[in-house]
Amino acid sequence: MDRLDHDIVQDLLPLYHDGVCSEKSRAAVEEHLKTCETCRATLAAMDAPLPGAEKEAAADDAAAVQKISEEWKKTKWKARLKGAAIAAAVCAVLVGGWLAATQLHCFPVDPEKIEITNVRQLSDGRILYHFYIDDDLGLRNIYFEFNEEGNAYYVPRRALITEKRISHSSNAADMDMILDMKEMQDYAQTDGIHAEITAVWYGMGEDRVLLWEEGMDLPAASAADEAEWGYSAPSAAYWEAHYGPLEATP
Repeated sequence: MDRLDHDIVQDLLPLYHDGVCSEKSRAAVEEHLKTCETCRATLAAMDAPLPGAEKEAAADDAAAVQKISEEWKKTKWKARLKGAAIAAAVCAVLVGGWLAATQLHCFPVDPEKIEITNVRQLSDGRILYHFYIDDDLGLRNIYFEFNEEGNAYYVPRRALITEKRISHSSNAADMDMILDMKEMQDYAQTDGIHAEITAVWYGMGEDRVLLWEEGMDLPAASAADEAEWGYSAPSAAYWEAHYGPLEATP
């Protein structure tokens, strides 16, 4: 094989590098490269990045990394905000659920548990009685309901979760109470019921407990009851407005 001149090889190197020279030229260039360090260096330089390309590539890489970092930060904050929103929503649901379960008094007490005892009548006409619920739970609310047949209903209601009864303190589930028929009639009219109240019950439905009905013969309250619950001189205006002139309890 004829050896090629150095200058000719220099001209052929770009074609050799790109793989577009003839087989004969390729063989001649490779033979020349075995002994020519200059041409080998020239060929190697063809694979090196163009001036500034390396920096540009590095800059592109840095920009790509920066973009990824920024996107990650945005995603991280979005995730944090989303997590905080979810946590707040869960807390709101839990708090709302707890308040609803403990503060919304929607559940009527079973009338079978209600006991009305020691019903007696004060000299001012009001009715004194003992109200008791036969369980260990407290009671906060008693609602009134009326109908046009002349019935009034006390409806004790509890929340879904009710605290235990505190036996050593006054509790609405176990105490003496007053029935004032004048006030009951006023409540009924406020509720849009104008029929005369002729019976008062605890609870509703077939198991309701009768407290009072028109014509019921009640025993008179004791002197101790009159002293604690009866009419007294300081409230004369109130009682006269409701029942007319009354004699004060000594």
